Amino acid sequence: MQIKKFMVCASVLMLVSSASMAGQAADKENNEIAKSKTDSQENIAAKEEKKAPIVIEAEKLSFSEETGDVFAEGNVVVKQNTDVISTDFMRGNNKTTEVWIDGKATLQQPGTELVGTGTHYNYTTRIGNMNNVKGLVGNEHISSNNLEFYPEKYIGHDSTATKCPAIVPDYHMSADRIEIWPGEKMVAYNAKFWIKNVVIYSMPKYQTSLKKGEAKSAFPSIGYHSGDGLTISQHLEYPIEDKLTAFADLDYYSQHGLKPSFGLTSKQKGYSLKLYQSNEENGDDEWIKKEAELLFTLDPIKMGKVTGYFTASNGKWKEGNISGWRQDYNLYFKRNTIQLSKKLTLDVGAGYERRYYGYDNSSNNIWRFNTKLTARPNDRLETWVGYAYNDQSGTSVYEYDKIDSDRELKTGFMYKVDKMNSVGVKIDYEVDAGRLKDLDYTWRRNLHCWEADITYREKRNQLNVKLSTIAW
Repeated sequence: MQIKKFMVCASVLMLVSSASMAGQAADKENNEIAKSKTDSQENIAAKEEKKAPIVIEAEKLSFSEETGDVFAEGNVVVKQNTDVISTDFMRGNNKTTEVWIDGKATLQQPGTELVGTGTHYNYTTRIGNMNNVKGLVGNEHISSNNLEFYPEKYIGHDSTATKCPAIVPDYHMSADRIEIWPGEKMVAYNAKFWIKNVVIYSMPKYQTSLKKGEAKSAFPSIGYHSGDGLTISQHLEYPIEDKLTAFADLDYYSQHGLKPSFGLTSKQKGYSLKLYQSNEENGDDEWIKKEAELLFTLDPIKMGKVTGYFTASNGKWKEGNISGWRQDYNLYFKRNTIQLSKKLTLDVGAGYERRYYGYDNSSNNIWRFNTKLTARPNDRLETWVGYAYNDQSGTSVYEYDKIDSDRELKTGFMYKVDKMNSVGVKIDYEVDAGRLKDLDYTWRRNLHCWEADITYREKRNQLNVKLSTIAW
């Protein structure tokens, strides 16, 4: 029965992946009608944007009405919508909406600022290229021998990328070719990962998310935990095709050995599927082994000021002598942050979760409510107080995902002492038991392109240390 369930999980992911390729050919004709309406709407919006005038400012400006040729010299600025190019000398053509710049030029777009030479750019198609480039795309500091511009992405040849802004970065990635979809993802070919002047590993193809909250560093993090000993963690992603990615988290603990996690992620329109095996530890130092799990995640759905989230999973869990299949269905709603004042915000969320445990055929229904009040009286201090309520009908057979207290009060603060140092305190109070669960003290040290957290958990008498690069 267990083997049969695992085969079903694997088959679902394989079918989704194959369907995404086969369906493109089979449904092409049917999609044309539905697609034409969407395309026409997008084209109307695009045409409106293209109609915006191109404004050229310069100390000297000449223009030919017959040929459309334009020459500009001295503090040249070319603008259309959000695209801005600045340089000392430029030649262009008003009819083709193209510009050519032999010398140094700066291209600015939302979230992007690039400096290079030998620039060619078409303001209508928003396609162009630039040589010897250095600059910023989102949070990525990049350099490239040649960079191509497209409306939705950038393609760099013989390029580097890093989040470290130093002239000689502490760490960086180099690649024959880097493709960047700002705010979405980055894919690199023949990628090498450097710490200072040493290559620590390389991959023929590498991918990472650039979405807020999803980005993970391509470089290892090092830490220490009183219960786990010395820890070294490394995250890897390899794109198999456009929507299918293989990943691995290689986590080593001196007290437990290697605890790897690996699997496949299929990202489709509106949802994603993840088939994986993992070893995971929670905040109470309890471990679970997911021998196989299939996770379905629906893309967040916005309904006015409320966003809905839904996940469903089915997997075989093992904890000590307890082993069995576990199903989970989780629906959660979160309201947009409420700005009570310039310095005070409120977050509110509620949801429902249903769990099934194959080990003893038990279940648990959980109704949730969470709220958090955050105050930022100045640019140095952040303080908060939060309340979490869980109304559950049963309990878990695994210690790993047991809810220890139905009602918890969490509070604390983080204070920035100076440019490099911050200190903070976190308090976790169990209302039902009337006891202080955790009291944690943290010292955070900014090491320019690295970050170190040292936390002492007083109630557990634990010391946790983590050193990592700024998240990729």
